Amino acid sequence: MRGIVESSGRVRVTAGAGATAAAFTRFPRGDRPLVLRDAAVSHEGLALPRDAIDVPLEAAALDSAMIATLVAAGRGATSIVSLGGGSVMDAAKIVRMLLVTPQLTGPLQSLARRSGLVRVPDLLVRRGPDLPLLLISTTFGTGTETSRVACLATSWGRRLLSGSRLQADGAVLDPVHTATLPRMLQGEGLMEVILRVLGPAVGSAPSLAADHDARGIVMAATGLAEQLRAGRLSPEQRLFASQLSAATHRSWALVGRRTYAAPHWYLANELSWETGTRKIPATLAILPAIWRRIADGDTRWGSPERLAMCWTWMREAVPGLPEDAGDGLIALRSRWGLQTISAPAPAVLDAVVERCLASWGAPLPALGRLDRDAVASIFAESFDGSAIRPREGEEVMGR
Repeated sequence: MRGIVESSGRVRVTAGAGATAAAFTRFPRGDRPLVLRDAAVSHEGLALPRDAIDVPLEAAALDSAMIATLVAAGRGATSIVSLGGGSVMDAAKIVRMLLVTPQLTGPLQSLARRSGLVRVPDLLVRRGPDLPLLLISTTFGTGTETSRVACLATSWGRRLLSGSRLQADGAVLDPVHTATLPRMLQGEGLMEVILRVLGPAVGSAPSLAADHDARGIVMAATGLAEQLRAGRLSPEQRLFASQLSAATHRSWALVGRRTYAAPHWYLANELSWETGTRKIPATLAILPAIWRRIADGDTRWGSPERLAMCWTWMREAVPGLPEDAGDGLIALRSRWGLQTISAPAPAVLDAVVERCLASWGAPLPALGRLDRDAVASIFAESFDGSAIRPREGEEVMGR
């Protein structure tokens, strides 16, 4: 493997074998860093000072109440270091924001009651190097280590926070941390990379720069998924997967895209929350139905011309996929052994529809053009028994 490389910008990314030690050595952590780490991940290898505040976390327990506890624990900290997956890194980003700007706590709670998307007002955010944040990722797919968004579990549901103060100062992509990542989650991570750029591309106007970078990311991630199907990813390939994940937020792939161009995300967010399942299995359960709506000309969900064009990227990377994107996605998830979710009870689906409309529907813009029947019909078609296999627990990424 080649040596350590760095990418500058708002977030300084250090990538490669040994990147953790290299980044941590120069990180201005001070004598009392708050270390938020996945409980299953050891901090051995990090030269923590004696007064470091080491907090092991269970990702499933990271809700708004736990965030408040972590904010209290972090008072007096000189920096924040996060070691874990997307939920742990998101928590670290939110904790830093609230420690630096505690006056945001009230407005965030108020906004989260109504909207699934909460924009953090930049004008209220104090900027400065007073509490540096370093994110050390143990997964790939979310790209949260380089993004300006974070998910927060609240009593009203999972909310998406967005704002410049949610960006870290430094990020680490070190393949040593993904060596034990289950193959199932590696496959889901690669699919998440693909859909993060493919969804907005389908719902937005053509752009030479954005389409160029989106196509490159889609084809590269698809190539890695094919490698994973055939065997295991090498450390170099896992590093590449992490770099592609970060690139979804740092390249031109999403620049200039329509803000709410991927409506499947909002439906999948509420479906996974209500059913207690992971986001990608929930997404793969409903996306074929959405793509069929688009192909049939329902432009509320996206552009049929753009869907047809973007799907050619996938067919170029995996020859033999069906020409129809909805059928092709079903074939692809079967080929890669990716999971969906079992059909929820009708009452659960009714609750999901209500959540979608309450958190994202009119007068909010995300699903503002879609009425109840349009949203409900997606779930009805998705769980009619024709497109929900393989299910949770079945073999993944097999030949």
